[in-house]
Amino acid sequence: MAAGASVHELDDWVLATAPRVTAYARSLLGNVHEAEDIVQDCYCRLIAKAGTYDLKRDGLKLLFTAISNACINWKTRRKPTFSLTRSDPTGDSRTEDPADVRAASPAEVAVGNELERAIAEGLKQLPAQQRAAVELKALGYAQAEIAAMLGITASHAGVLIHRARQTLSQYLNPHSAEG
Repeated sequence: MAAGASVHELDDWVLATAPRVTAYARSLLGNVHEAEDIVQDCYCRLIAKAGTYDLKRDGLKLLFTAISNACINWKTRRKPTFSLTRSDPTGDSRTEDPADVRAASPAEVAVGNELERAIAEGLKQLPAQQRAAVELKALGYAQAEIAAMLGITASHAGVLIHRARQTLSQYLNPHSAEG
């Protein structure tokens, strides 16, 4: 998709990349609605400059960079709010999950839920850049790619990932003995 890409090419690119970048923004923010707003805003800004960039080659990297920066800005600038409704970790209000006949045993579900909550809490404890680096690493990006997306050096990206893993390991250590 070089300069002058067709509407269909842009649509295909957005549809192909949206699930990954939305999941990434959601993991950084912990709020599905804010994540979707940020992703939409970043897409709009990038597509407005589609004639300047080769979106097929550089678009995903530019999008992850923009989303990382927007999420960091949102986290540092937002005012704390309180809710009177109960929400699950994704920010969605839930009353009850439907039963699945193929589901794991109640004990397995309880252990899995506890570990999931512990991991989510551990990630929340990390500074925004460490969380972004470890999330990008979990998505399969190389250290150099992570550095480019976060606008830092490759060695700094490695340090962020290492420190995030150490912190998560220490935070999750009590949970590993229970399994």
